[in-house]
Amino acid sequence: MEVGVLGNENKEEKRIMHYSSSHKILLVGEGDFSFAACLATAFGSAANIIATSLDSKELLSLKHPSAVANLEQLKRLGDIVLHEVDVRTMTQDTRLSSKIFDRIVFNFPHAGFDDGYREHSARRIK
Repeated sequence: MEVGVLGNENKEEKRIMHYSSSHKILLVGEGDFSFAACLATAFGSAANIIATSLDSKELLSLKHPSAVANLEQLKRLGDIVLHEVDVRTMTQDTRLSSKIFDRIVFNFPHAGFDDGYREHSARRIK
C-alpha cells in the first residue's frame, strides 16, 4: 500500500493496486460484502465507496450469514450499501444514475451454475 498526500487537503491517500482512497468506487454484485469491507478497512474509510448486491437485505442474510458483520463494518466506516441493484439495469436505477465513479468493480464471485459443478471444477473450466 502506498501513502501520499491529496492536493491541499492534507489527507493521506492510500493506494492498493489500482484502487485509491480518493477514487469514487462502485462495487456491484457483492456477495457477502467481504471485498467491500476489506477495501474500506484498508483505506480506513468507506466514504467514497458504494457497495451493491442483487439480493434484498433479508435474502442476503439468509444466503450469506457472514454478510451481517461485513455490513456492520461498512456502516461504521461510512459506506453506502444498496440492495436489489441489478447490474443489467443499473443505469436506470435512480439511486445511482446521477453519480460518477472513478472505478466500477464487478468481481463475479459466483456464476450461478446449478448443475452439480462448482466454478473451480475442472469440468466447468473446460
